Amino acid sequence: MALCLFAASCGCGNDKKNDNDDFAYVDDEDLDEDEDESSESHDGKYTDVKEEVWEEYGNRNIRIEGDKTISHPELMKDKKKCFIVMSKKDYYLYVYEAQGKDTVMLARYDCCFSRKKGQKEKSGDMKTPHCSLDEPFSISEIVDASDWKHDFGDGRGEILSYGNYFHRLVTPGHKGIGIHGSTNNVESVPGRASEGCIRLHDEDLDDLHDNYTFVGMKVVIKAEEQDDYPFEARAMKNQNIVRKRHLDPRKTLTNQQVEQSSDVHRANGTSVSQNDIPEDEMQPINPSQEFDESEMVRENLTIEELKARRHL
Repeated sequence: MALCLFAASCGCGNDKKNDNDDFAYVDDEDLDEDEDESSESHDGKYTDVKEEVWEEYGNRNIRIEGDKTISHPELMKDKKKCFIVMSKKDYYLYVYEAQGKDTVMLARYDCCFSRKKGQKEKSGDMKTPHCSLDEPFSISEIVDASDWKHDFGDGRGEILSYGNYFHRLVTPGHKGIGIHGSTNNVESVPGRASEGCIRLHDEDLDDLHDNYTFVGMKVVIKAEEQDDYPFEARAMKNQNIVRKRHLDPRKTLTNQQVEQSSDVHRANGTSVSQNDIPEDEMQPINPSQEFDESEMVRENLTIEELKARRHL
């Protein structure tokens, strides 16, 4: 088994080039035998933090406890050797740099992914695409998005939504996916609420942009079932990095569990069970009747009109 380190030709004797010229492989045998190569964090434990279901603007989203931002640009040696890894499972965006045979974590930010879990298959499915180390995404464009607005079809109309920057990603088979801010949606980070893009807190987006990102930067978005890569576990252990969220993938919520949950928090902060929801607001548990923002936007429907159409 080979461990893929994002090292742009670091000169190691056992480096193996793959089809992407920017990457080299370092065999696991190059690591010390006593190093922890497990997929768990350096302390070997999963955390007790759990995902919570929230109802916002007629949709069910996921929120989870936030963590502190980490950013150490002073540790960076070569910006062009930096790369991004995102964990859909743990709701983090990490910035790493390959330094020789080692990998150093430079930054960590809370992030928000799509409302629905799983691999993106088509436009409008409310899913964030994921990829592998062997076939990473990349940043194709970084643009000023400070005046960009979007209508989420939730009754708020067109509102500022992107923070100061939009990092457009090359995601084969899909368009319009990028890393941006959470203007007017700050409570959604960390969690799941977007239409497919990745949201950061606006101030974290600025830090990411100002210190680390560049056009051509490689980006890996891990699937929900993918835990830490060995080089990530090693970096956290070596740098003594503690995190609030390291979720057991066997215990995270599925899309169906989110839709059927009877423990739902409302946007005003109250927690209600399904039995506490007034009858005229009850939504039948039927995946075919999920709210579809793309339908609302496409046909200029309000939530009330969409409910009427679906006899909710």
